[in-house]
Amino acid sequence: MLAILKNSWFMKSWMFFCLVLQANSLNASAKSIDVVFLTHTGSRVLKTWSNEDIQKIAAGHNSEISAQKFLFDESASSLELKDRASIDLVTVTTDSKTIRVPRFLIWLGFFQFNWDSKKGELSSRLKGAGLKNVEKGRILVPAWYFDSTHIQKIELSDHLISYPQTKLVIRTNPAASRGEKIFTQNCLACHSVSTYGSPALNPTALTTIRLHSFEKIHKKWPDLKIDARSERGLIEYSEALALEQNEVKTKK
Repeated sequence: MLAILKNSWFMKSWMFFCLVLQANSLNASAKSIDVVFLTHTGSRVLKTWSNEDIQKIAAGHNSEISAQKFLFDESASSLELKDRASIDLVTVTTDSKTIRVPRFLIWLGFFQFNWDSKKGELSSRLKGAGLKNVEKGRILVPAWYFDSTHIQKIELSDHLISYPQTKLVIRTNPAASRGEKIFTQNCLACHSVSTYGSPALNPTALTTIRLHSFEKIHKKWPDLKIDARSERGLIEYSEALALEQNEVKTKK
């Protein structure tokens, strides 16, 4: 034993191991997550969550945290009612990717956070059990898209901040307005970027032929459905937006 202790290489290695362990422990305890309210004129930090804060809200709930409670009841409680009502998009930033979650998924209770007290990490996922209970015809976003770990920041915003090209200026056509809502709340979560296996999709590129192939294209996710009323709304929205942007639109 004395020989081991006298061995300078052993002692140096042991000290190095202890320093790394201490550094990792300090890094874990120093982690924090900002919840930010994003507007066209700037951003405002609503709440900075420390590990201790998150652990308190997770206590007694088996580490499952309601996203609605975490983001709106706790983080956005200082916002005025009109500002809270303007939020329809939640953007989760991790150390490797950006994930955008439509507000309706959070309000329906499908999206939740999970706290790992051992790792000191907040993760998020979409609950799969409740998806079958959504009304028929609702377009559902694939659950795998929303799995995330190592969360660094969460932004609450109007979808037009992230997707200004989707805004319909003239709103004389109710079907087109309905289609805009369907597209921004459902389609954009996967089709806003092309890095998650879904091709980037501009709403003006929607056509009847493409929508008729919807179930064939999305066959990997049988829960994804589109009814005739939603399809008509998406087409009307696509054509109205193309007209506003002076784009040539293919005939139906």
